[in-house]
Amino acid sequence: MKKILALYDSDVQYAGKLMEYLKNLKWEDFDILLFTRQESLADFIKYQPVEILLIGTDSLPDEMLNKNIKYIIHLTETQKDSQSQQCQIYKYRSAGNIASDIVSCYTKLEDSNEKRAFKDVMIISVFSPVAGAEKISFAWSLAKELSHKRKTLFINLDMFPVNIAAKSEQAAYALSEYLYYFKENRPDMIEKLKEYLNYSERLSYLSGLAHGFDLLSISKEETEKFIKELKDHKEYETVVFYLGLYTEASMEILRQSDKAYLAYCNLPYEELVIKEWTRQIDLMGIAEEINCQKIILPAGGTLAGQNKDPEYIFNAVRPYGKEAAEQIYK
Repeated sequence: MKKILALYDSDVQYAGKLMEYLKNLKWEDFDILLFTRQESLADFIKYQPVEILLIGTDSLPDEMLNKNIKYIIHLTETQKDSQSQQCQIYKYRSAGNIASDIVSCYTKLEDSNEKRAFKDVMIISVFSPVAGAEKISFAWSLAKELSHKRKTLFINLDMFPVNIAAKSEQAAYALSEYLYYFKENRPDMIEKLKEYLNYSERLSYLSGLAHGFDLLSISKEETEKFIKELKDHKEYETVVFYLGLYTEASMEILRQSDKAYLAYCNLPYEELVIKEWTRQIDLMGIAEEINCQKIILPAGGTLAGQNKDPEYIFNAVRPYGKEAAEQIYK
């Protein structure tokens, strides 16, 4: 049985256009209903549970909000108040952006309120010895594709994280702040993790550094502990790491991954770097423990031509991530 997403707004023209757009998306999990009168909505929720109520007009009486409504998302006429505890979406934006934010808010609310233990946790890593928009774009698109069918967490371990794909706002230093907490060795580190997460539609992700040196402070032992916690708690079905650095800790993540990718561009310099990296891990005696599938990406200039905009490169790389996700589904 489908869940109900109810839109309540007294502005009939605005609400009608938004409802039409949402219905055209054909979300598999939801039926979309429109209410422009408070009385009609009140009568409906007496007998029918509502999974998501989008409120685009004046707030409803408390006695209504406590009945048969699981989550409430406010469509506001002003930009989001960072101090508000409510889930808010600025209503005067494109319908596409609003729809994306609805899914992001819903994922966040479910993540915070629903506790579900998965049977297994799959650890996936994307390692890039030479950083670039192509590699982070591949890792992000892979995680996004996987999130359509699995509860997925993306962790961006890039020394110089740049937000080129996520459309939602994110905490500037979320990853650094979580690392400080993690190093205090408290018992509830996975539950605490949720306080620092951002959301892009169905994908949960952790990113944002005060300084790249924060990643260099992570030890191999701390990496082992974190992966063990992820697997023991089973909060996420899939965890995707982007490894934009070369340290003992990042190699430990690569070694413990169920699926690992070595992402680089088809450029002579990058191919030489891959050969040198292979020599070094062989010298360390861990080459046999690290089994990476090579992902050879076209360089940004080849993908985008004269348009070197990172977002354009991300869109061009997206099919590579989709193909990799389809192989994992098999």
